[in-house]
Amino acid sequence: MPHITHLEPVDYLVIGHVARDLTPKGPVLGGTVSYSALTARALGMRVGIITACEPDFPMPELEGVPKAIHFSELTTTFENIMTSSGRVQILHHQAPILTQMDVPEVWRKTPVVHLGPIANEIDPKLARAPLVASEGAPRFVKPPISFHGTGPLRKI
Repeated sequence: MPHITHLEPVDYLVIGHVARDLTPKGPVLGGTVSYSALTARALGMRVGIITACEPDFPMPELEGVPKAIHFSELTTTFENIMTSSGRVQILHHQAPILTQMDVPEVWRKTPVVHLGPIANEIDPKLARAPLVASEGAPRFVKPPISFHGTGPLRKI
């Protein structure tokens, strides 16, 4: 179950893992949900995030953005290594899969729902869930691709 504080309705809901990106300068916040939420907020939208991570995972960039967090022992953690033949992305840790149970009732009629997985973390049932806007038409923004254990993404 997610950790939820008092939540108000939002205009734009983004669902997926926040990430700890390991860089030569140290760890930084990453993940589609982080960047999408910041962009939507900058455009004046009321934004909400559904994610999973460690209880003490630092997200100062997302301060003030309402979050429903499924607390976990792990935060999804990536390392990108540049090689002469291109980028190699390593998945060191993965937080749990997000399900319909992680979506607070107040956010189940959000006008725009953005599914932003970075490590195949959205339950397919959630992707088909009736998160329907009040006008009656579901509005999803889905990623054009997904990773299914092939390509440069590796879990170690």
